[in-house]
Amino acid sequence: MASRTLVKNYLAQWMQMGKTVSLSTQNKPVHIHKILQGERYSTPFNNLWSEISTNKAQEAYLSGTSQTISDLLSNQWEIIACARCNLLVPTLGVGPRTPVCCPCDDLPNHPNLDLVSPHVPVKLATHMDALCDRLAQNSTDQEDQESNVIPPNATYSSEEEDAQTIHNLRDSVLKLVKSSVEI
Repeated sequence: MASRTLVKNYLAQWMQMGKTVSLSTQNKPVHIHKILQGERYSTPFNNLWSEISTNKAQEAYLSGTSQTISDLLSNQWEIIACARCNLLVPTLGVGPRTPVCCPCDDLPNHPNLDLVSPHVPVKLATHMDALCDRLAQNSTDQEDQESNVIPPNATYSSEEEDAQTIHNLRDSVLKLVKSSVEI
């Protein structure tokens, strides 16, 4: 069974690719140009999701597919990554794990690795913190490798000074990110 969040992410990814959502009562596809707004989904997308997930799940479906949102939220369906494009696709939860139909089937020149692929909103501060942690880990790993090659008394190195520099760098980057988000 696909969670509501996973179905919402599925819809958001494909709408970022230009797909529309069809609501059978309106007889016209709904297209939202701006799916992401900073670190969250845009208000128009959230409003559409709210309408679809509460009132129109039986009628709403992504263009190029035949499964309604209600179908995807049932116990019969799961959402997995497409083998071709790595975006989310529905698949039956029972039997062979093959997607029924990938929405990328009707997109020309897809996947295009020269473009940024659709994604869920990213919290910049959290992302930058993880990046700083990886940099600190890489720095530690590099120091360990260098200590095996260079005699310990051949160079000056202060672990406390390195840790303070990384801490200051992290604070500076996070302040920069927070100030750019506020602007």
